[in-house]
Amino acid sequence: MNAVTAYFNRTFTLGQSLAWLGLALVTLTLGAHFYRAGEYGIAACVGGMLVFMALESRWKQYAVAFFLFWGMVEWGESALDLALMRMRFGMPWIRGAGIIFAVALVTGLAGKYALNRARCLDDADTGNARAFFQGIVFICVFLALFYLRRAAPMNFLLLERYLPVLGSVQIFFVSWYAAFISGRLVDPKTSRKARKAAWLVFAVIFFLQFFLGALGVEKMLLTGSLHAPVPAFIVFAPIFRDAFSMMPFIVLASVLLAGSAWCSMLCYFGPLDSLAAGNKAVRPYPDWMRGLLHYGRAVVLAAGSLLALLLRQAGVGTAAAVSISIAFAVCSLIVMAVVSKRYNGMAHCAAFCPLGLLINLLGRVSPWRLRVDRERCDDCGACEKICKYGAINKETRETGNSLLRCSLCRDCVGVCTSKALYIHFPGVTRERAWWVFTGLVSVLHAVFLSVAMV
Repeated sequence: MNAVTAYFNRTFTLGQSLAWLGLALVTLTLGAHFYRAGEYGIAACVGGMLVFMALESRWKQYAVAFFLFWGMVEWGESALDLALMRMRFGMPWIRGAGIIFAVALVTGLAGKYALNRARCLDDADTGNARAFFQGIVFICVFLALFYLRRAAPMNFLLLERYLPVLGSVQIFFVSWYAAFISGRLVDPKTSRKARKAAWLVFAVIFFLQFFLGALGVEKMLLTGSLHAPVPAFIVFAPIFRDAFSMMPFIVLASVLLAGSAWCSMLCYFGPLDSLAAGNKAVRPYPDWMRGLLHYGRAVVLAAGSLLALLLRQAGVGTAAAVSISIAFAVCSLIVMAVVSKRYNGMAHCAAFCPLGLLINLLGRVSPWRLRVDRERCDDCGACEKICKYGAINKETRETGNSLLRCSLCRDCVGVCTSKALYIHFPGVTRERAWWVFTGLVSVLHAVFLSVAMV
């Protein structure tokens, strides 16, 4: 309450008041431009930007600055379009295009002022580097969803299916969420807890959409039809149907961008295994189970692919295929409830999920890697106890690498007191690779969260 009272009791100089008023007018003008262009949702988002301006938080000021820079580009494109259109019809164009270009310039200057304001703020919650990072994440998610929405042949934003203007409002709040969660993910001390919380939110929203769709709420489904909510069927379904859906391509694109991080942040089934594994230290698997960690997923992949092919050739109907899918899902849940829970490790993801194996293999194409600095490592074993995928052991620490099933969750980085573990990208420093990878995963997570892929 004292913080709220202090906030409203602040005093401003005349210069600060005029500067804020100028920023607000420029932002409102940009909103009017979008409203005139029929982008009512983006125009509504201007209200959110005005709220950001009023809050003395560095990352929100960076978000305002980047939003205004984007607005400058939008104004510039409008000036160019007007000039080309008038030239095509032999009409005067210099004055109109010049006015719009001048507005673009003023918008850019306002963005520059907002950027300087962000750097001068004394934000007790976050440093300047992290605030800048969060602002970048905000605008990246905002622009990604905005242009995907323009290009998509269908309403992929959930709220937009109910009311068109709500699509852009959803974009704004998802971008806000991405900036918030990225600030926690980029700090190794809070990364593990934040990742698990965000991952769980993702799974809850996904399965809530799925169950509502199963109950007949068609707008909850992206394609209008139900699909088996088990990652393995992203592999098996195309074999059975002899046709690809968009999901394999979405998974492939995400793996090329962020490696095997799909398995620790973007998969909707993984959080169930994570809940079963709990937060306690991983218990060693018995010798007879260790072979499953190496070959289990390969066996399931081969057997499942062969079965899907045989079912297709036999002309098995949809009802029988659905029954087999349910049986597979039940087996997955049993593995979680029995093995993962008993040994506190994600046995389903590490030893049973065939998609996880393919993602780990495809992840080798991506340059992102988890590395161990052998000179710093004191072989305390904390990373081995925290790794739910069983991707780190004494042998891997000696080689400086991790096993194939590493999901780049980075939980081990937060518990390493000697700072021997790090994210590696060729030609990039450890610190910068950590920031870039965290930002990339945060953006992908927010985009996937906003898109109803059921």
